Amino acid sequence: MSEVKSASPRTVRMMVLAAAVLLVVGIAGVVQSTQAQLVFMSENYVAEFAQTHIGVALTENGVVVEGDDALLADPEALLGGDAQMIPGKAYAERLSAVNTTDMGEYVRLTVRKYWADADGTKNPLLDPALIQLTYDSEDWVLNPEESTDERLVFYYRHLLDAHEAAVAPAVKTIAIDPSVSTATGDFSQCRVALSAQVDSVQINYADDAAKSAWGVDVDALGLEWDEVMAR
Repeated sequence: MSEVKSASPRTVRMMVLAAAVLLVVGIAGVVQSTQAQLVFMSENYVAEFAQTHIGVALTENGVVVEGDDALLADPEALLGGDAQMIPGKAYAERLSAVNTTDMGEYVRLTVRKYWADADGTKNPLLDPALIQLTYDSEDWVLNPEESTDERLVFYYRHLLDAHEAAVAPAVKTIAIDPSVSTATGDFSQCRVALSAQVDSVQINYADDAAKSAWGVDVDALGLEWDEVMAR
């Protein structure tokens, strides 16, 4: 005849306590997971909401440009009679943005400068810092945290009104540092190359959208964005 062992009151209490602990841990895990999902979805929502009606276009010397290799596509206009770019001489290369929508936008302009071989392939052997761009610091803010020798990131200081162009271009001139002549190697076939893109956020929740989409603090950058309408 088999023996039936009954659990002691102490054992039962321990089992109940263990079950309670597991339940609490399980609930905590669900709460943390839910919070993580909410944070993730909220950030994505802000970014997607802000990007819904983007309608800003890149301009070069006052003309809207689109597509790859769109910049510096007219060497004769850039050089103004010179056979090639003369190191140390600044040439007009105005990069800016125009709002093509019926609502105000806050704008970011990203410019990349690099050296390219004759076939257009990027040449990493020449320092992009040798390509010098002058820029407007009154109406555009250069963010040093996002910028490198190759990439410059600008924010338009003001609201860009509907169907309006920025009051001044972000980039004004381009030049080659004279020290390029001391570079070691044969770079006779290299050329200066630029690429750029513009993007924007809407007025509503603009400061939050800029933080979510671009990772920047509007206040820290000193942008003159309308805080009342942005919240």
